[in-house]
Amino acid sequence: MNNPTPATQLTPFTRDHGFSLIGSYHLADDGSVLRSAKVAITQRLPLVYAVFADEECRYIGKTVQGYSRPLNYHKNDVMVDVRDGILRELRAGRTVAVYAKTSGLRASHEGLELNLIEAIEHALIREHSPLWNNQVQALE
Repeated sequence: MNNPTPATQLTPFTRDHGFSLIGSYHLADDGSVLRSAKVAITQRLPLVYAVFADEECRYIGKTVQGYSRPLNYHKNDVMVDVRDGILRELRAGRTVAVYAKTSGLRASHEGLELNLIEAIEHALIREHSPLWNNQVQALE
């Protein structure tokens, strides 16, 4: 499948896959990275999330920790590609926003409850080939 141009990638992504804006990152006056949240970060729930820089998907991930995971990458010392990528994008003057999907992550099949989080994450990574996912996967 052909990826949409960066300027048009965000709207189809959020519309087609049911993602909503949960927060964003910005630079403080001292050059450090701060975040703003549109959700209660302490709420724990499973979700699939995507980090966009100027409407281009840069990273897709999953978590059962809730909103704190995708909204704390600015402090993450393990996922340095994502953390440093956010800083690079902000320093270049780009907007960095985080979107999440919290519904439609479970299904039933033959009486069994299925958790679709990992399948959705992998399918979205295959479809959109986010730059930071490729860097992380190269390290694994």
